[in-house]
Amino acid sequence: MPDDSTFEPEFADIETMLRDLDPTDLELETPPDSVWEGIAAQLALDEPQTVGGGATVVAAPFGRRRSWMLPLSAAAAVILVVAVGVFAVTNSPSSTELASADLAFAPGFDPAGEDAVASAVLVDDDGAEFIRIDDDALPFDAESDASLELWLIEADADGNVVDLVSLGDIDPDGDRTFAVPAGYDPAVFTVVDISIEPHDGDETHSGRSILRGALV
Repeated sequence: MPDDSTFEPEFADIETMLRDLDPTDLELETPPDSVWEGIAAQLALDEPQTVGGGATVVAAPFGRRRSWMLPLSAAAAVILVVAVGVFAVTNSPSSTELASADLAFAPGFDPAGEDAVASAVLVDDDGAEFIRIDDDALPFDAESDASLELWLIEADADGNVVDLVSLGDIDPDGDRTFAVPAGYDPAVFTVVDISIEPHDGDETHSGRSILRGALV
């Protein structure tokens, strides 16, 4: 049995074909009578055919061959609609990476992050901005009654924290993409921070960072 994957359309080829299409390319030409006569000769359609029960069937005259073109026209229309649909999907706006940060452990951070690794990417998706955490190896089991939390920080020229905002807890088995809250410009809040946050009801930063890096 042939591999179905060999029949999948090449989107780039379809896109190229659509660009090169001319209205006349969709016009179906009527074949000369010699084509139909050749088919009839091969299939012996000019001779009466006998079927079960003794009934005789005579092929329809080729003067009505234009009715054969209707299914072909419908098929051409379907192919065109599918091709246009593929063109629209493959050319729709996609996510754009705007900046990235290598998150690193630094002296004074919580020792639980000494072997941690992660990178962060600022992504624009149709006008909405997100921080995506990639290639992470994080200490989710550092404490049983604590979570890892993702932050964006505005820092001054000396690296001191001016303002910060939480993007939410990092779920060990969850999505690693976090929406940037409205009103917080990543061009200002350029520092990405991951911290250990005890479940103590305090929503402020615990001061126990494990990784940090600047978006560039």
